[in-house]
Amino acid sequence: MVSNVNGKISIIIVDNNEDFAAEVENSLKAIPEFDVTGKAYDGETALQLIAEKKPDIVILELVMPLKDGIAVLEELRERHENQKPVIIVLTAIGNDKYIKKALSLGAEYYILKPFDMNLLPKRIMQIYSDYEQPGKPYIGNVNMESGIPEVKAVKKQTLRECVEIYVKKALRDIDVPAHLSGYPYLQKAIVENVLSDRGKIPITKKLYPMIAEYFKTSPGKVERGIRNAIQKVWQRGNPQKLGQYFTYTEDRKNVPPTNSEFISTIADRIKLTYLLK
Repeated sequence: MVSNVNGKISIIIVDNNEDFAAEVENSLKAIPEFDVTGKAYDGETALQLIAEKKPDIVILELVMPLKDGIAVLEELRERHENQKPVIIVLTAIGNDKYIKKALSLGAEYYILKPFDMNLLPKRIMQIYSDYEQPGKPYIGNVNMESGIPEVKAVKKQTLRECVEIYVKKALRDIDVPAHLSGYPYLQKAIVENVLSDRGKIPITKKLYPMIAEYFKTSPGKVERGIRNAIQKVWQRGNPQKLGQYFTYTEDRKNVPPTNSEFISTIADRIKLTYLLK
């Protein structure tokens, strides 16, 4: 099925984030068998580029201007072409409804962001290889150096697992030391608030007892651990990094946010950045 005249697997990257698209391209350039023949940052341009380049693979984000990823999939499905590209959806949307919709419209694979860029070329090669050989049993990863299959079960990331990654990144961004006793309490508190269908969880009546039960400790210890972690990062942290999430000034250096304010601010930021686009 390789369509490129140089015998390589041709790939088009479609993502509304130009920096992320460049990161994906750099990851794929390391593989001699791949040839990135174009990038598009909106759905309409993507459809034009696919029609023109006729790539073997399209890496598709669902959230895009002009036409979103679902609309792109719908239009590609309506086209009467002998050769259609292998569609790999790479997005932060983990809603089951969108996953089922994308797969029903012809996407071959669905990958949730954030995703290890070092694994992306391997996953693409494996998906493309499976597509080239219909009915081939799923065998897991492919060793890019030897080409020998590595028989491993690939674990699909759940929404909770993705949120945990987002939260760890946020805490790392503002230099919250992972060795602090309150770190795991703080991490879980933010994760539970992000995943809560009702928004903020009442911190004293529900959140502290929930975390205490999970870690087999007391609500008081949870509260003190979180408070200690916040105070240390607020007093010793980098003002510029803290300013990415909070209103941080020298006058406020000795007045850290409350546990509730700290948790809800980061949780809301994660929802807006990753889950509500």
